[in-house]
Amino acid sequence: MKILLSLLVVSILVLSGSQAFGQQLGDIPNEVIKITLDGNGTAHVTHVINSTASTFKPIQVNTVDGKMQNLTVTDGKGNSVEYGTLEKTPVSVIISASQRNTTLIKYDLINVVNNTDGLWKWNYYEPTDTGFTAFHFPKGVDMIWATGRPVYLGNMGLGQHGNGFRLEYVINEPVITQTVQVGGKDVAVGVRTISGLGNYVFNPSANTYSLDIDRANVPISVIMPKDLLVGKYAVTINGKPTLHTEFNENATHIWIGLEPDKNGTVLITGGQSGQGGSDNTGTTGSGSSGLGGPGSSGVNGSGLGGSSDNTSVYILIGGIIAAGIAGIIIVKKTRKPEIKKP
Repeated sequence: MKILLSLLVVSILVLSGSQAFGQQLGDIPNEVIKITLDGNGTAHVTHVINSTASTFKPIQVNTVDGKMQNLTVTDGKGNSVEYGTLEKTPVSVIISASQRNTTLIKYDLINVVNNTDGLWKWNYYEPTDTGFTAFHFPKGVDMIWATGRPVYLGNMGLGQHGNGFRLEYVINEPVITQTVQVGGKDVAVGVRTISGLGNYVFNPSANTYSLDIDRANVPISVIMPKDLLVGKYAVTINGKPTLHTEFNENATHIWIGLEPDKNGTVLITGGQSGQGGSDNTGTTGSGSSGLGGPGSSGVNGSGLGGSSDNTSVYILIGGIIAAGIAGIIIVKKTRKPEIKKP
C-alpha cells in the first residue's frame, strides 16, 4: 500500500511540473555524481543516491544540464526502478522512497564538452542538491585547467565540490623541448601547449627566458629547470603582466602555468619576490614533476613516469564561474599500504 501511494504521488508531481518550475518538489537526495568523459566530448553521468528509507516523501534529483540521452534508473543490482521526470531545464528525476540501499541514475550528455582546435572546454555547473562530483578523463589527459588554474592529475581523477567551474583540457598534449647550455651543461626547457611556438631566447644577464606563442586563450605550461631560472617568477605577454601559477615543483623543475588573452611574446623573469601577478594556488596530484606527458618518456631526472595507484585529486571551488573567481583546495587521498599476512 505504501509503495502504491508513493508511485501515485510521483505521477501527480510529474503532471504538475509545468506549474512548479524552479521549485523543489521532493526531498533533497543524499548523493554523489560520477562523470566519465570520453574522447568525443560526451559525459557519462551516474548519480549514486544513498538509501531513501528515512522518509516517505519522494526524492527529487536534479540532473546536470546538457543534451540528455539513455536515461535509466536502477537499484544497485541493475534492476529497474520506477521514476518520473520533471520537464524543466535541466530535467529533474523523481523517485519514490523505498528500502533500497542505493539508487543509480545514469544518462549521457552528448557532446557537452566542446573541442576548439584541440582544446576541450566545458562550463560545468554542479547541481545544487549534490555535494560532490568525481571526474574521470579520457586516456591521454594527465592535467586539466580549472577556471584558469592548472591542476596536474598524473593518472588520477578529479573530485570537485562547489558552484561549478570552467574545465579545460587537452588530450595527448604535446611537449616541446629546447636545450639550453648553462655552465657547460645542457638544460632542457619543456613547454606543453597546442599553441604554435617559436623564437626561444634565454638571456642569462637579464635572468629571463622568452618564447613566442601564436594563439590567445590557450593554456601553456612552461616546465622550467631551476638550473636555468630560479623563482619566484614574473611573467608578461607583450610587456604587460599576465596572471600565472607556479605549481608541480620538485628538486629540479617547477611548472609555470598561464593562459594569456593575447598572442605574442611571453617573457619569464626569474629571481623575483612577491609578484602581484603570481597565483601560487596551482596544484599537483602526485609527487612527480618535470618534463614529460602522456605517452612521453620525459627527460632524465625530471621525475615523471612513476607508478600509479587508485588515488584522486580533490578540488574545492567556490565563487562565481562567470566572473572567473574561484578558490582551490587540493587534498591527496592515498591508498593504505597492504599488510601481508604471515
